[in-house]
Amino acid sequence: MPYHQVTGEIASLEAFINAALREDKLTDPSCLDGRLVFTDHDGAKVVLGLARHSSDLRLRFDGSVTRDLNGAVSTMTPTALLRHMSAPGGKVFQNRVMNSINATIAAPPRRGTPENWTFIAAEQALKAGHPMHPTPRSRDEMTHEAAQRYAPEHEGRFALEWYAVDRDNMQLGGEDAQTRFAMLAKADLDQSHDGCLIPLHPWQATQLAGDPRITTMIDNGTIRHLGAGRPAWAATSSMRSLYASHAPFMVKTSLSLRLTNSVRHLSLREVRRGLHISSLLLSPLGTKMRQECPTLNILGEPGYAAMIDEGGTLCPETIAVLRDNPFDGTSRGPVLLAALCEAAGNDVSPLGELVQRLGHNAGPRWFARFLDVAVYPVLEVRARHGLLFGSHQQNMMVGLKDGWPANVWVRDCQGTGHLESFHDHLTAFCPDVGEGTENIVPAEMGDGLLTYYVVVNTVMHTLATLVLDGAASEPELIDIWRNALRRWQRETPGDATLYTRLLERPGLTCKGNFSTSLSGVNEADGDAGGQLATFLEIPNPVLERQPA
Repeated sequence: MPYHQVTGEIASLEAFINAALREDKLTDPSCLDGRLVFTDHDGAKVVLGLARHSSDLRLRFDGSVTRDLNGAVSTMTPTALLRHMSAPGGKVFQNRVMNSINATIAAPPRRGTPENWTFIAAEQALKAGHPMHPTPRSRDEMTHEAAQRYAPEHEGRFALEWYAVDRDNMQLGGEDAQTRFAMLAKADLDQSHDGCLIPLHPWQATQLAGDPRITTMIDNGTIRHLGAGRPAWAATSSMRSLYASHAPFMVKTSLSLRLTNSVRHLSLREVRRGLHISSLLLSPLGTKMRQECPTLNILGEPGYAAMIDEGGTLCPETIAVLRDNPFDGTSRGPVLLAALCEAAGNDVSPLGELVQRLGHNAGPRWFARFLDVAVYPVLEVRARHGLLFGSHQQNMMVGLKDGWPANVWVRDCQGTGHLESFHDHLTAFCPDVGEGTENIVPAEMGDGLLTYYVVVNTVMHTLATLVLDGAASEPELIDIWRNALRRWQRETPGDATLYTRLLERPGLTCKGNFSTSLSGVNEADGDAGGQLATFLEIPNPVLERQPA
């Protein structure tokens, strides 16, 4: 069996089973003697072998599967088991599970070490995707051939398709947006063009080729196809966000494609969030934040463009967002946290290998440094300014110096918002902040979302990775996390409510990716006031594992 098939099957098994365990989707689960045992929907006893180290937060498997139905014992592949276990969820759910497994198996092995990864190498080093999701690599409308060309794990390069659009049929957002898109086009097409210019992802351009709204405007000359730019663009880990070292901006585009739980069409509320964050970063508040949290770097999204059809309606399928691009393509890092924590099969993760190279007992010290450098700034801008950055592991990049965390980069303004109680404070720096964005929230909701994205998804995932890699014990790392929270709670000049919540509440807000996937909703249709994803409470290890 090819190495990448073993790796892909185990990664898929772990993501599915860990998500199911978290949401109580397994019947009578128990861990004993290096095995996870549970009962499937047919009443059979399923036994999965565990890898050598264990964590209460996440399990790592060795790939062995046995199933005992009324005394008839059989061995199974992880793929066969997941095909069987996903069947009760219906054909659509089962197809997405299998699509995800096949995509993960098809991914080539990871290359290089974190210390030597460039920004895009780290983005494309993520091979299996979300570690707690039944369908982390499902792509409903995309063929295998297209995925090999455009999916980040295949490390491909391709060209954007460029269009000139009459001004009356283009919506632009952000200061000097038309100039910024023209600057990007000149860098990509190697020549200047007049008018309003907009790029499309090549896959999306193909999808829109048969859209009558677009073809009508092409036929009457409202839209003019300028051709393909330089074949130097690469998908970041999010697939629809694209990077090229020659470009002054990254580009985030709409894709008419369901990835995991969402159809990836951008919306006006999301792109306006980017404009507001960019304005805040350029204001005196941005200067103050850089002084308060010098290790924190935030990628702004200063402009967007979208086509408007002949009826005057904006076409969300055509939205393109500009994102800051400070990475030159040759410098090392920063490193995507999700890629750093992703093990290949039951092997040690790149983070575990890195910590081994740093020497004896480096794991706890690396984790403590990570908390201060990367996590504290994100939580502290909430405490001081009420800003919410949903910095989950695929939106957080860690800058390394000699292997140790030195700074952090966060991105994706789609996942930003602010607390109601800080609205007047923020409008002093950006008067229209929150207008048309649907992301001004009460503290209870905002802190719950931040708890999931930053604490459960980022902190707990990193903690569990170090434990599973044998780099530290779980109680030791939880003590480090608890002590960091106490210190931040004590020292902040801002609102310490979230720190107190994380220290004292018995539960942590958590998104239920398994339940959300089963429901089949388009998660992107929700907003801060009405999330369509399923949320639950999981035990807070800070309270569960108090020091003796």
